[in-house]
Amino acid sequence: MVKRILLIIGIATMLYSKNYIDIYRHDGIQEVKKLFDKELQDKAYWSNYLRDYDTTYGYFEKQKYIIVANKKSKKLDLFYADAKGNLQEIFTKDIITGKSGEKKKEGDLITPLGTYKITMSFVPKDTFYGPIAFSISYPNTFDRLSGRDGHGIWIHGYPLDHEKRPPVTKGCMVLKNDQLLELNSTIDPKNSFVIIHEDNLKPISKETIANILSFIYRWKSAWQNNDIDSYLSFYSKDFKSYDGLNLSSFSIKKRRIFSRKNKKSIIFKYISILPYPNLKNSPIYKIFFYEIYHTKYYNFKGNKELYIKVENDKVKIFIEK
Repeated sequence: MVKRILLIIGIATMLYSKNYIDIYRHDGIQEVKKLFDKELQDKAYWSNYLRDYDTTYGYFEKQKYIIVANKKSKKLDLFYADAKGNLQEIFTKDIITGKSGEKKKEGDLITPLGTYKITMSFVPKDTFYGPIAFSISYPNTFDRLSGRDGHGIWIHGYPLDHEKRPPVTKGCMVLKNDQLLELNSTIDPKNSFVIIHEDNLKPISKETIANILSFIYRWKSAWQNNDIDSYLSFYSKDFKSYDGLNLSSFSIKKRRIFSRKNKKSIIFKYISILPYPNLKNSPIYKIFFYEIYHTKYYNFKGNKELYIKVENDKVKIFIEK
């Protein structure tokens, strides 16, 4: 505990002109923590933090591989993003994809649009799919709440007997086998995201990421401090929870929980912010993070997801899982 306190004070002294040591001497470590929490809610802090950060494809607090598939140009780009904001392009490959548009139902032959995780890598039972395949997390929460169905969207290869069976797809992304094996030898599937778009993916500005990060910590502060009115103001009128609750039902549930005034400890780790391509070109982003939540009566440790919209610098949560 002593080492932790000294580390916090040391970092504060180096990074800020405010005299955190005097605040600690007179008011204790909790007052220093409050000032840190306030700093994290300030967009200006994040703008400075991101000064040398490459936010082209988002923000990552843990190293990630970013696979970007363009359905129009039939190209797949692979990037490596480290936690310091460095973005490295590894390769560009030609791919086969399904039909254009947003996937809506099983059998429509459309490759979905959106942002997904790789859920696993495996050797397909049918050699039609090549030597290895990567499954992606379609349908995700956004897809399901939008009424989209289907399953089995993969990144896979050419038939091993391609002389007899030509490579085709019903909605997957298909790479030549040697390129697929190169992808497999390069990425860590557990730390890989897949962004699928139709030639409409624009670089994300540092200002947008700074705005989203300050939003996340203001939302967290309202949640942790049981400020129910402030907390609910972060949600869109079109909000839906992962289990289908609309904003009205969600608000009733949260007001009941907040009324208990339980002391909360909430920690967010490994935040990732990515664009979410869509045909309407709406400014949608997907946020992943690991949450540690603790009260006297309830504990949670696990992955969380938010889907947000950013319009005129205003950020709203419209889906939470």
